[in-house]
Amino acid sequence: MKSKKSMIIFTSVVALLAVAVFCWWFFYARFEDSTRDAYVNGNQVRLTAQVSGYVSAVYCEETDYVEQGQVLVTLDKTDKTIAFNSSLSALGSAVRTVTQMFENVYSLAAVVREKEALFVRAEIDFHDREAVIASGAVSMEDFIHSKTNFSAAESAMDAACYNLRKAISLVENTTVRTHPHVKAAIEKVKNTYVNLKRCEIKAPAAGLIAQRTVQVGESITTATPLLAIVPLSQIWVNANFKEIHMKNIRIGQEVSMTSDFYGSDVVYRGRVLGIAGGTGAVFSPLPPQNATGNWIKIVQRVPVRVSISEVMLKKYPLRLGLSMNVTVNITDKEGLKVPKPITAKRPRWKTDVFEEQEKGVLEVIEKVLKENESFTGMISQEVRLLGTKRRKK
Repeated sequence: MKSKKSMIIFTSVVALLAVAVFCWWFFYARFEDSTRDAYVNGNQVRLTAQVSGYVSAVYCEETDYVEQGQVLVTLDKTDKTIAFNSSLSALGSAVRTVTQMFENVYSLAAVVREKEALFVRAEIDFHDREAVIASGAVSMEDFIHSKTNFSAAESAMDAACYNLRKAISLVENTTVRTHPHVKAAIEKVKNTYVNLKRCEIKAPAAGLIAQRTVQVGESITTATPLLAIVPLSQIWVNANFKEIHMKNIRIGQEVSMTSDFYGSDVVYRGRVLGIAGGTGAVFSPLPPQNATGNWIKIVQRVPVRVSISEVMLKKYPLRLGLSMNVTVNITDKEGLKVPKPITAKRPRWKTDVFEEQEKGVLEVIEKVLKENESFTGMISQEVRLLGTKRRKK
């Protein structure tokens, strides 16, 4: 009797457990796919110098948190400072040289006017003598001298016009500031100014310092790795799902995650961002060769990229490589397996640190221009016409 009663109780308990498991699967488990093979991933900003030089100071250490734009490493500025000062002198010299070109145009224009006056006088003298030479009012010698003077005055005026046109061609359609010589000198100033600014190597993004190898006194080039920055806001999770679970996973599905770093009490929320173009084995350094006689089928895993809520990341920051437990809600199966083509023109990741390297150079250039500039404007139309004059012999 007792044995029969125990059997009934045991059977009832097993049945209740079976019903409970079925209800759990029917209402919850069949709408979720999960994996423990998931790890935190993110951007790693590898910092290198934009110019070569000797390291004079290092302002950060491993595990330090730095803000974007913060100076991390400085290089010796001696050579770059000398080059910058030399370019400023070259700019001032170019401005003065071009100014002389403009002034030379007006000087030669005055010469043309002078030669024109001499030519007019010689022309009048020649024609006056030519009119009376037949009557014997002037001697033949005086007539020949007037004719020679007229020809010489004409040649002198033509030469003056040619010299004026030559001078105009050097400054035509420009001002002192827009002249090619001055613009080339300005670009040289900008280049040396930027190179001087690049001696201060700044953080292109906010994050934690990692893999610092740079040392004070070290000679570095633009290819020398200095350190890495891990932006804590540019983090996602790569969840490796078995291929037999990929049937119902779609882009945009909701995801819940927990990390061993904080425990099960902290639940991160996110969404499926995309599915990798191949299994992890394909992208390994030594991909497997399955066309062999000893082939054994192994269930492959496909990386699924999952976003993490920025609010949770700020409150509970993660580190690259941490293990995650990922559960995807597969209720919504209308999403895409392959994302739509990228149409956004905005970059995914961007820094404006390098755009600020020219900040302040225009003020420096303007100061040099004002200190050396004594001529403004372009060549007048009157002077241009003066250089095009022709005289018939």
